[in-house]
Order: sequence, then C-alpha cells, then structure tokens
Amino acid sequence: MKRLGVGALVAAVGCTPLDVERRTERGPLIRTYSRETALNERIPFATTQVQWPRLTLAFSSADICRAEEHGEYAEDVISTHHSRGAASAVSMGGIFTVLGGTLLAGRTWFSDSPNRTAIDAQGRYGASGREVATGWGLGLLIVGVPAVVAGIVQLNQGGETRETRKADELLSLREVPCEKKPVDGVVELAGGEGPPPQPRLTLNGALVLTADEIRELSFAGLALDGMPVTLEEADLDRLETFRTCATLLASPVDPQTLAGEARTQPDRLRMKRELARGCAQLPGAPAQPLLDAIEGALGSTAL
Repeated sequence: MKRLGVGALVAAVGCTPLDVERRTERGPLIRTYSRETALNERIPFATTQVQWPRLTLAFSSADICRAEEHGEYAEDVISTHHSRGAASAVSMGGIFTVLGGTLLAGRTWFSDSPNRTAIDAQGRYGASGREVATGWGLGLLIVGVPAVVAGIVQLNQGGETRETRKADELLSLREVPCEKKPVDGVVELAGGEGPPPQPRLTLNGALVLTADEIRELSFAGLALDGMPVTLEEADLDRLETFRTCATLLASPVDPQTLAGEARTQPDRLRMKRELARGCAQLPGAPAQPLLDAIEGALGSTAL
C-alpha cells in the first residue's frame, strides 16, 4: 500500500508544470533564393537605344512583379525548464524528514506511561510521551517525504532543451517589370509647352526619332494608347541626354566664340564641357570636336 502511495505521489509530481523560459539564437545562413510574384497589373514600358542621329523607343507591355530576396538560416530555440520552489522543497522536506525519522527512531526514549495529568470525558488518560513522539514523527514524515520527492523530481525535470529549425527572412523587396511583350499603338508626346505634337504610330513596337525631330519637339512624358509609359531611370537619363545633345551638337564648332565664352563666362563653358562629355558617351555622336575646342579655349584662358 505504501509503495502504491509513493508511486501515485511520483506520478502526480511528474505532472507538475515547470516554468519555461525560451530564447532564440540565430545560426549561420544556409542559402539565399529569389521569388517573383505577378501582381496582374500590366502597364506600358519603354526602353531607349541611341545610334546617332537616331533615338529608338521600344515599347512593351509588362506585368508588375514583386521580386523578393529571401535568406534561409538555421535557428536554435533553447528552452530552459526550472521550478523556483524545487530547491526549497528539497531543503525543507529534508529537515522535516530527518526530524520525523529521528522522533520515530528514538521514540523508545520517551515514557510509555500515559499522561495522568490529563483525562478526557470518557475517563481516559492523555497520550504517553512515546505516542506523542510517534505521532509527530509520522506527521513530519508525511509532510517531508513528499516534499523531498517532489523537489527531486522537479530538479531532474529541469535543464535546457535545444531545438534546431529552419527560419526564413525577407532580405529585400522591390517591384520590377516582368513578362514583357512588344506592343504597338499610338504614341503621344505629352506635357510640353505649346501645342502638343501630333501622335505617332509605332512600327514593330518601336518609334524612331531623329536628332532634328526631337530638337523641335517639346514633351515631358510619353503615353501609349492613352496610358502613361514608364521608363527606367537609365532609359530616362539616356532620353534626356539625347535631347540635350540634339541641341548642343546642332551648332557648328566656332573656336573664337568658345574663346570669348572662356573669358567672359568660364563657368558656363565648363558646364557645356560636362554636357559635351555626356554626349561623347552616346554611340556615334560627333561630340569630340566640340569637346576638344572647349578644352582648348579653357586651356588658353588658364595660361
């Protein structure tokens, strides 16, 4: 019976919940991968290509894709199990157990004669010293032994457990055109000063403008069949450079005029030199004579 009681006690203690503290430690990076998700929002795009004196605008219809860059790494989840009262339970239970065991072991030291100074209503004398010591010893054991067992079980259940798992982190997110398809339509050069230029039709998804044409046109944006056209930053810069060079390279190079500008407006001439350097980056653009003349005018002024 006693073994059954102790077994039930251990089982009950084993079900006692422990305090759990969890922390996460990030491990090494395993791999990176990309993922694209179409947003089903097709819009017109345009790219630019220069072969002086022509600028080609290539139109396409593209979906917008959300491009995600992910990183996959190892992650350790560390759980610390502990019971705040386990140590005190073992300590106090041990004291009670020792006291109870001492009283039971030494109960023969107490008198076996009843306590004749006390008598109850039925005429019975009080318990003897040996009976009192036995009662206290059993009581302390009943309290102390379960406390010790409970504390030991909880201490054994304590400690750390480590779980390794994979974790995913979003490293970057951007929206880019995807699934491009060439498209034809009516191109409007809109947003400029004065009357808008006449709309133009594309041919095989492209519109070609010469330097002479674009010098006469005033526009701030493009539209294809009434929808605004999006240009990437590099294509937009190339378009603006071509428009600037179409005006800058239209005039003949006059060294005397440049020499006069070098004396009266050197800062303006230096700015023109930077523009000419940009024109020299366009394939086929005749910018080198102008650039050499400007360098010569600025060099002679410095002397």
